[in-house]
Amino acid sequence: MQTKDIPNHIPQKRRKILGPIARYLLKKQKWNIIGEIPNINKMVLIGAPHTANRDAWFGLLAILSLDIKVKFLGAKWIFSRLPSPIHLSKNLDRQGIPWPFGWLQKYLLLRLGGIPVFREVNKGLIDSVSEVLEGLSSFILCVAPEGGLEHVETLRSGYYYISKKLDIPNVPIEIDYKNRCFKIHNQRKVLDSFEKDSLEVKKIFDGVVGYNRIFKAQL
Repeated sequence: MQTKDIPNHIPQKRRKILGPIARYLLKKQKWNIIGEIPNINKMVLIGAPHTANRDAWFGLLAILSLDIKVKFLGAKWIFSRLPSPIHLSKNLDRQGIPWPFGWLQKYLLLRLGGIPVFREVNKGLIDSVSEVLEGLSSFILCVAPEGGLEHVETLRSGYYYISKKLDIPNVPIEIDYKNRCFKIHNQRKVLDSFEKDSLEVKKIFDGVVGYNRIFKAQL
């Protein structure tokens, strides 16, 4: 999928410098984007498997290369701190290592479409995020349904309830390290219950090879 193929209803942001750089880096690292983003103005992209921090790097390159405009949810700490293999604080919102340029990191991530998620106080998260998105005429929200890097038996329900509350489709995207590609699936409406829907989503991603593990539906 190339920039010229982006349909007119999809939120776009032409990047004269970062776009060409991202396309060069993806090509240099032999990554491809397979499939088509649906021509609609509101959607939730659900990407899996999410197994390593480098997923964010390749995902960012894909977004920049396509000149699309996205929103994404991220733990509050990633907006101003550096990743750390050791948890320095028990507070989930204060993970990572503070550094002098945290303010610049926050500025850039907000400009890229980041929405900070407070994990210590997550009451009303779906409602608050939905309220922000509802006021937008168009948006693409990127979500990792696994919620983190480790294998989980149950997917996080955020993608489901946001899609259902706003009556918008979601679009599954495989993060496939075996074939070095992002594979875009067809848009889908959520089913009548999260339990049923999450089973169908797991089937879509079953067997996809991530950087550190293979996604297993375990139906």
